[in-house]
Amino acid sequence: MNLAEPARRVSPATCELAESVRALEEDDEYKVEPAAYELDEYKVEPAKKVDAAVPVNDARKFAPTKQLEEAHRDESLDIPIEKLRLGGVQFEGPVGISKGLVVTMTRRTLGKIIPMLYDDRDFVAYGEIERFIVIQDNTCFVYTESSDPLPLYTIPIESLKPVREDPLNPHKRSLTVRPKPNSSLQGSELETILLLDDNDKLAFQFTFDLSRGKSLADDFMATIVEANMTAKRMDMKK
Repeated sequence: MNLAEPARRVSPATCELAESVRALEEDDEYKVEPAAYELDEYKVEPAKKVDAAVPVNDARKFAPTKQLEEAHRDESLDIPIEKLRLGGVQFEGPVGISKGLVVTMTRRTLGKIIPMLYDDRDFVAYGEIERFIVIQDNTCFVYTESSDPLPLYTIPIESLKPVREDPLNPHKRSLTVRPKPNSSLQGSELETILLLDDNDKLAFQFTFDLSRGKSLADDFMATIVEANMTAKRMDMKK
């Protein structure tokens, strides 16, 4: 068996200042004088007397109750669904709403260079875009939930053309909602109605869950068509 030789003894390590450091120590410009120590006499006086603290049992006694009692919003300006129903509504129900695909320069470029490899369709969960809508006259009121006091926004629909989307040949700017497993196609339990503007560009995408109502998509489309016809009749009277 070959064993390594033991390490040889070495001299203890020594440490010397570098010439540059030694030069600084000998340079008067870098010498630091010791701090002067002075003993000052501090006069300490007792604290002045103050009024006794007043115990507070009811914080509202000192709170700005007038501002607290004011309503944080004017409820007379609310537009709950119940108020719309009093005036008559043409349609209401849950639906997934989207404005479609956002086209970026990267998406446009890759789509032209490698269209076979670059799938430019986006996917979204139905619950992520689900809203509750109410259509009255020529306006679509969009709520987060049916119990909301105010709509998120409104959509004028008299100039938007409804088109039923072909699930096997979807619009190039629409989103695929709740796609089938291992597929870019929309789930069979959903139906999408596209609203196109005067230039046939996608303005809004309304996706209905047929399990919540089989006639929701048909009723919605009929309501939009009726709104279009009413708007045209009004224009002819002008």
